Parts: sequence; structure tokens; C-alpha cells
Amino acid sequence: MEGKYRELHRLLLWRQLSQKWDPRREFAKDQPLDLEIGFGNGEYLLRQAQARPDHNFLGIEMHWGSVRRCLRRLAQAGCQNVRVLQVDANVAVRYLLPGQVCERFVALFPCPWPKREHERFRLFSTEFMGQLNRICRSGGLVVTDHRGLMEFARSRVGDSGLSLEVMETEACYNTKYERRWSGQGQEIFFELHYRPEQPSPYQQIPEANVQTLTLSEFDPKNLHLQGCQDGLVVEFRQHLYDPERKICMILVTVVEDQLNQTFWIEVTQKADGLWYIRPALGGGFLPTLGVQRALDLVQQAGQAVQPR
Repeated sequence: MEGKYRELHRLLLWRQLSQKWDPRREFAKDQPLDLEIGFGNGEYLLRQAQARPDHNFLGIEMHWGSVRRCLRRLAQAGCQNVRVLQVDANVAVRYLLPGQVCERFVALFPCPWPKREHERFRLFSTEFMGQLNRICRSGGLVVTDHRGLMEFARSRVGDSGLSLEVMETEACYNTKYERRWSGQGQEIFFELHYRPEQPSPYQQIPEANVQTLTLSEFDPKNLHLQGCQDGLVVEFRQHLYDPERKICMILVTVVEDQLNQTFWIEVTQKADGLWYIRPALGGGFLPTLGVQRALDLVQQAGQAVQPR
């Protein structure tokens, strides 16, 4: 693994961030912050950071292979005005990023999800763009090779508070996917220029007040955990019990909207004799209604096997 990453201080772990997080505090210099969504191997992100040292840059990417290559590229260049967040862009813009925190956004050659049944995975929905309008003061730019994605974005911009101007362009961004499509003979690409016209109608999704629950009695041997599928998904995957330490660990996955969280819940007995139910420390999670629902279901399962 030596040499793969070189330096990790640029990497932010989103599960350790609260919704009071402000990415501007991650940088040594207080200067305008630009956002790149889906930076791939980080070529464009690095070039922009080097060309504009008076700006800071936050890059969002889901795939660890891309994050790793970007981190290595940034380290080799000694670039200090970039931070990288490995997370689904939907999670970042709906839960993590505060209002008016960025100057502008850019997304180069995002996955078009061309099949109709996959259309729901496309990023540039009305809500997504409304959230970007909330986050970014000056709008931003999307570049795509795919006419279908361009038309989808154009049809969804209404009610986001943004205006959209579409322009045709030649290859000029020198990214991996642009080079691929150019090599296959594509000559025309689409630039989607978003500009704010009205305040965003969308708000950052607030944190839930996740409460620690208790049980007077707890029998892990007869614990039958039942998840739920109504509106949000709670799936219990496994549970482990240490009788000497009197602690039960329950692995759970919670899916709500487009947020997917897998974390451990601990049920442990304290000196007062009560069993306390809470997310395990150190696991990292966003406090949401789904997390509280998982705790409630553990408590209900524990109450069902208490002696009468």
C-alpha cells in the first residue's frame, strides 16, 4: 500500500461530520470555496486549484478508487487548497452542506443513466438543483456528452430557483471521459450554465434528535428483531452478545430517501441496572428519523421478551 495515498489530511470522513459542519473551516486560508461534483481521477480539480490559488476547492466523489487516485495526484503536486469528500452527492447537498457556503459548482461528464428505468438515479432533478441553488451563490456548470441527460436537466430546472442556458461546445476540458468520447468520434458536447434567479425553495434537511432508550430487562438470547419497510427501510443484519461485559451489538442498515446508513447499535447494562440502547460510539452516522426508528424497533423487540 506504500505510495498509494501519500497524504490523507485532504480526505474528509462524512460519517464523522455533523450538520453544523462548515467546510470552509477545513482550510488554512479563508477564501471563496468552489465545489466539484464527481471529480473522477481529479485532473480537472487539480488544474483548477493550481490555476486559482485564491480559491479553495471541495471535491465530492463516491468511488474509493477515484478518491485514492485524486489524493495521490494532489499530494504529488503539493496542492493544499483542496479537500475531498467521499460521499453520494445527494447526501452532501441535502444533509451536509450549509447554505451559501460555495461560490459555484461544476460537474463534468456525470453518468447519464441512459435507460428510462434508471432515470431516477440522475442527479439533476428539481430538488437536487434547488439544493445546489441553496448552497452556491453564483450557480454553476454541468458538461455532458449525452443529449438525453441534457434534455432531462432542462426539463427539471423549473421550481429550483435557477435559470438554465444550454450551449454546444467542442472538447475543451481534457478529462478522462471527454477524451474517451472524443476518441470515439463525438465532436459536440453540451454545457449547461445554471444561474440563480430566485432564492431556493429547498432547505437543508435537519438533524433528528436521536434519543437513548432504556429497558429494565433484556434477554439477547430470545431477541427477535423485525425491521420495517413503511416509508423508510430498517433492516437488522446480525447481533452479537458478550455476556461478561453485558453488551449486545446490533448491525443495522437504514435507508431513507436517498441516504443509506449502516451502523452498529449497542445495548449495554449500566450500574443502575438499566439497559441503554444507542448508536455505538465511533461508528459514525447522521442523526436522522431512520436512526431513531431503528432504536425504537430494538426497544420494542426487547420489551416483547421481558418477563411478565
